[in-house]
Amino acid sequence: MEVINVPIAPGPCEPTWKSLGDNFKRPGWWRKAKIGMWLHWGPQSVGEDGDWYAKWIYMPKYAWGNYRTVYADHLAKYGHPSQFGYKDMLPLWKAEKWDPEVLMALYKRAGARYVIAQGMHHDNFDLWDSKYQPWNSVKLGPHRSIVGGWKAAADKQGIRFGIAFHGDYSLWWYQPAFLSDLEGPLKDVPYDGAQNYDGKKTWWKDMGLDLKDLYGIDLKDEVKMPATWKDGLTAYRMQSPLSHGVPEGNLKLHHDFATWYATKWTHRIIDAIDQFSPDFIYFDGGGSYPFIGHGTGKGLRADATPRVIAHLYNTNIAKNGGHLEAMAFTKGNEDPRAIAVNVESHVPDAIKRDQPWQTENGLGEWFYKSGTFYDSGMVIHQMLEAVSHDGNYAINIPLSPAGELDPGGRKTLEDMGSWMDLNSEGIYDSSAWDVWGEGSVVMHGGNLGKGQAKTPYTGQDIRFTTKDGAVFAYLMAWPADGKTVIHSLANAAGKVSDVTLLGSKVKLDWRQTDDGLLVTLPPSKPCEFAYGLKVSGVGLKAVSAMPAAKSSIPK
Repeated sequence: MEVINVPIAPGPCEPTWKSLGDNFKRPGWWRKAKIGMWLHWGPQSVGEDGDWYAKWIYMPKYAWGNYRTVYADHLAKYGHPSQFGYKDMLPLWKAEKWDPEVLMALYKRAGARYVIAQGMHHDNFDLWDSKYQPWNSVKLGPHRSIVGGWKAAADKQGIRFGIAFHGDYSLWWYQPAFLSDLEGPLKDVPYDGAQNYDGKKTWWKDMGLDLKDLYGIDLKDEVKMPATWKDGLTAYRMQSPLSHGVPEGNLKLHHDFATWYATKWTHRIIDAIDQFSPDFIYFDGGGSYPFIGHGTGKGLRADATPRVIAHLYNTNIAKNGGHLEAMAFTKGNEDPRAIAVNVESHVPDAIKRDQPWQTENGLGEWFYKSGTFYDSGMVIHQMLEAVSHDGNYAINIPLSPAGELDPGGRKTLEDMGSWMDLNSEGIYDSSAWDVWGEGSVVMHGGNLGKGQAKTPYTGQDIRFTTKDGAVFAYLMAWPADGKTVIHSLANAAGKVSDVTLLGSKVKLDWRQTDDGLLVTLPPSKPCEFAYGLKVSGVGLKAVSAMPAAKSSIPK
């Protein structure tokens, strides 16, 4: 593993996974918080065409699924990427209606106890006054520190604050910008990343900007294509170590560039930590974590990730009188003791207690897309899927380019707040019970949309949490006959002393049998979407450790 020569704050943590594991302890605030908001917003929202806009505009044919329309949409709205590429989109993002204080108050009202603010996405654009990336939101576009605005608003509301960094992808992510159309009237005309601007006057040069700092460099000469590919350029256009089909071992990144990039990336993360003192940092490194030698860091195995985490932990320990209150999230690790884990768009099959983790969902696209489908119930149901498995839950409700919520997004937040008003007792500071649920229906993974909203839950689909000795059984739907049977709480589970319906003052009829806890609900629902029963007793243990069966839910 190569050492990235960037100094870090002194302290007990060294830039190794073992040292981080030896020093990390799950902070107490994490389990209490339980619910977060993902603030996945930046200049890619300008296209109003969803995620990865800055890449898909250079891929006429080879984008994933529905993203194949992005090239055509960009062509119709802004022009050909040889003349108007992603760099030219950046000044169009004005964030003119963004009010972080108003939004943060809405997030808190919805139940969020922490937020994850986008610091940089794969587009390599820093959303603060970055000392090491001149392509940033203070120099271009809004001319504001977006991270700084979110941080100040979170502090005012007493909400924990984290920053997400996805820029490791940028090591290879912009390679299509160095290509050209394979057919049509502009065939072979280079896209803006591949053009030679030497001696030409440009708006970005006038601002002291260099395209290398945004797009990186053309790595065409470093790509070795397999002989079975009929069209080498097509294969190159599709390249992505994550999922575009280039076999392992056929992509070699230029070592000097990769080292330069990882060093710059390390400086940028440390700069953000020093400016904003976040409660946690988040990495979207594909395959495992950034710069591991494959995935987003293919070709370079370096200590960049443990180095910046060690800097965060050491600065946080010094800030808190010798006690660590910070965390780092990755999608993989070399020592699970060292970090928390992101579980994107799904829930683990079993209860996961070994390390702190969260399920995270985009409501619709991660970046704003016109016509987003909104449904509050699917958000609350997925939240219950996560917390019943001993995780936290973070939802992204996309903001428009101007920085506003759609009416549907605002209603989702309001519905979440109303639901949490009545049901949060079994959410905040809770743990998974002995079993996570009963029933046969589970929401399928992916970004939340119409398929998830149609998940056919019944009153026998139940999710459990526990806190202060009580068991909370959340019914994922109101039973048609007004009755439910909780088999895990049969006589063998221990003696139940009381059952109440959260949000209701009606005294319930219930009895405990060898088959289960039989509960008759009142005629009126106390809320919408899901319904919490608080079951009191001493030392209640689930009758069966069998998890709920997984079902196939049509998309």
